[in-house]
Amino acid sequence: MKKLIIFIFLISFIFADVLHITSKKFFYDSKKLISVFIGDVNATKGKDNILAQKMIIYFNKNKKPIKYIAYGNVKFVFNDQNATYKGHCDKLIYNFLTTDIYLIGNAFVKKLQTNEIMSGEEIKINRKNQTLEVLGNNKKPVNIIIKVNQ
Repeated sequence: MKKLIIFIFLISFIFADVLHITSKKFFYDSKKLISVFIGDVNATKGKDNILAQKMIIYFNKNKKPIKYIAYGNVKFVFNDQNATYKGHCDKLIYNFLTTDIYLIGNAFVKKLQTNEIMSGEEIKINRKNQTLEVLGNNKKPVNIIIKVNQ
């Protein structure tokens, strides 16, 4: 338990904002440089929130996080300077180095302020460059709903 408390204390200093994670089970592998959270995972950083069944955080040799992957009935809320985005997907990947977010499998995002919606098999978001790409597949095309003021 003491190691877990020290590890969580170290994580709080690694992130610009504190990343607070709760789950039913926690596992840390110092050789593989991963932390695994399993069961009712709830990760909060600032105003951003992710709910999932499993989350893995990957670290570099200096024990700094490089990415996390959330699996299983992933639900999220992300905020930027002007908007709040809420959605869901099967798998979410966040790259700390590039700030890219990948939503994979039944990806759905709604901009709450305007009710604009996008969905597809995969959505790639770059928060730093403010770019977005939505990919469909043969069974389910890209779906975009944009509010038009006339």
